Amino acid sequence: MNTVRRLIKFLIDIFLLNISLIVSIFLKYDQIQITDRNTNFFIYYNISFCIIYFILKIYNNSWRFSGISEYTALIVLSISTTALSYILREFLKLDTKSSLYFETFIIFTFLLILSRFLMFLTRMKGIIKKDLNQENVLIYGAGESGVLLVKESKINPNFPYKIVGFLDDNINKIGGKVYGLKVLGGLEKVKEIVEKKEISKIIISMPSVSQNKVSNILKEINKIEGLSVKILPNVDNLIEEGNLATQLRNIKLEDLLGRDEIKINTKEVFEFIQDKIIFVTGGGGSIGSELINQIAKYNPKRIINIEINENASYLMELELKRKYPYLDYKTEIASVRDFDKLNILFNKYKPDILFHAAAHKHVPLMENNPEEAIKNNIFGTKNIAECCLKYKLESVVLISTDKAVNPTNIMGATKRVCEMIFQKYSEKSSDTKFMAVRFGNVLGSNGSVIPIFSKLIEEGKNLTLTHKDIIRYFMTIPEAAQLVIEAATIGKGGEILILDMGEPVKIYDLAKNMIKLSGSTVGIDIVGLRPGEKLFEELLYDVNSSEKTSNNKIYITNMENEKVKVNIDDYYTILKDLIKENDIIGMRRTLANIIGTFKGRVEWKWLIYLFLIYRWIF
Repeated sequence: MNTVRRLIKFLIDIFLLNISLIVSIFLKYDQIQITDRNTNFFIYYNISFCIIYFILKIYNNSWRFSGISEYTALIVLSISTTALSYILREFLKLDTKSSLYFETFIIFTFLLILSRFLMFLTRMKGIIKKDLNQENVLIYGAGESGVLLVKESKINPNFPYKIVGFLDDNINKIGGKVYGLKVLGGLEKVKEIVEKKEISKIIISMPSVSQNKVSNILKEINKIEGLSVKILPNVDNLIEEGNLATQLRNIKLEDLLGRDEIKINTKEVFEFIQDKIIFVTGGGGSIGSELINQIAKYNPKRIINIEINENASYLMELELKRKYPYLDYKTEIASVRDFDKLNILFNKYKPDILFHAAAHKHVPLMENNPEEAIKNNIFGTKNIAECCLKYKLESVVLISTDKAVNPTNIMGATKRVCEMIFQKYSEKSSDTKFMAVRFGNVLGSNGSVIPIFSKLIEEGKNLTLTHKDIIRYFMTIPEAAQLVIEAATIGKGGEILILDMGEPVKIYDLAKNMIKLSGSTVGIDIVGLRPGEKLFEELLYDVNSSEKTSNNKIYITNMENEKVKVNIDDYYTILKDLIKENDIIGMRRTLANIIGTFKGRVEWKWLIYLFLIYRWIF
């Protein structure tokens, strides 16, 4: 969109230039003469304009917010264009009259400034600004984007805020004025300035700083009672859009976490994905859908989404057709439990790479339905691994979870078994690279705590939290998907790769921050830990023995610690029989026998039986 907008601005300006040239010739000769001399005049003036235009980057200037600096740039553009054109005239010994250059300069400068002024007038929706009950606000960041907000406030009669001044950590700016408003201080004086100026809101306008910096600012602001925060997105997306005030957004969890944008080896990933047929299981889910979106950027030959949820699949297909109209994309409604259907699909499409994201993941639901977790996660993964082995895929990536480490719940236990299945199948094949990628919670994923908190805040209801001391690792969905794809390029087969999740977050503090920064007054209800829930999650068995990779966000576990010590093949029939008998206790015991570190919840009915036996005996 920005490219189109810049092109339109360029075409308008070059049109104005040629109008100026025509008018100059007409004024000089009282007619429009098409001669070699005039043709050369047009050609070299246009060439000069294009050179200067792109050197000065005039296309980046805002038309809506034209001020002294913008008008000065236009005058410089006109002068430089005229000067360069005149130099070309002398160098090429053209016989164009010198006076034409002066006349063109005057006319062109006038038209350039007039065009911007007319655009300015279109922004004036009333001579007298409406009497609004405006909030007193401070802008944190006395840079380009902050100035744009101030300009907007002066020309937009519906601007809802009264900008009192700036905050900035640059000591050279403090005490000075930016666009008529004083830079009042930095982060250490926020509380004092807010109280003195009766500020109700701070707008953070610092698109170029790191997320960690924004996070530190937010933590300090959050200490001040009665103060809310808005953030202005990247200025590049705003310059020619509508009212900037409407584009201010509330604080997102990403802002609180302070996680900077990740960097991946684009070239390596491109070589890995380009011209390949890619299977993604569970492509309608949070991670699966983002994986497909990310993979689509690297020119795959074809993407096949294997998904049982038809609604999610349909919406995904519509989105991809809109975003990537030339992408060869296909949805296949199928369950990973159905080996025969999977076999047909593998034989039909002959995939090169597979990302296995299909799984049951909700801890409480799987605690109450362990047979479904076993059927979908364990047997579904076995079916996928068997097909990948049979059809000799290049790479197969399992999306795992931190809950697979020393699992305390059925979901985590079944995912650890999935990892073990991949490890065993990796030993069976030298052609196919089987690997697992393990990470923690992702922001905004289906059923995760953040969307739930946001919904409750929106509805004005108290947030529910299982325990005050519970902590979790978080990363964004795009970040997780990007790292999974790069991990697949790094893996050699048989590894369990770990994504760097940053520092763990205390959920209670997170809840308080979300309430605070949203301006809400709802409370927090502590309801107790759910069955199988941990206070904290682990990513590794031994954090000090992990192996670094070429990406500082991706590690490989110590495989000695992750070594599979049982023959999983011996347990498939046992688990199937236990499912038929609906023997939940037996399922838990069998998972414990497979994993060794699984500590599932105590079955209270067995304690009751033991107590009754004790009473009967004694």
